[in-house]
Amino acid sequence: METQREPKSWAMLAIYGPKLRPEEISERLAIDADYFHSRDTKDIQNEPLDPHWQLNSKLSPESPLNDHIWELLKRVAPVRRELKEITAKHDACFYASVEFAGVHTKGIRLEKRVMLLLGELGINLEILPWEGEDFQN
Repeated sequence: METQREPKSWAMLAIYGPKLRPEEISERLAIDADYFHSRDTKDIQNEPLDPHWQLNSKLSPESPLNDHIWELLKRVAPVRRELKEITAKHDACFYASVEFAGVHTKGIRLEKRVMLLLGELGINLEILPWEGEDFQN
């Protein structure tokens, strides 16, 4: 009998909002963003985008989602007080991309301590599922 494998996953921490200044976030947290854009950035309809500051998980897609989130939480742990002050003023979210559960793929279960820390830091979690190549109805 074949066992189920962990779903492929990835995560990032995003801080965004109309009054956000990405360079101030990097300075305040003493962490360089993996990606950011200012209020001068436009979408494909030439509309301005809200400023955005982002950290990406460095783990492989085969790593469990909890590991991706922990990797990011460890990076911001030394500046968690500053991060909490920032999330009180700007929107913050962990975006997680995960493969749909299926016959060969487990579902996602977040650890209690992960959920507790995210709430304490004022960070939302949004899970964006995608269909894996071996997903079958």
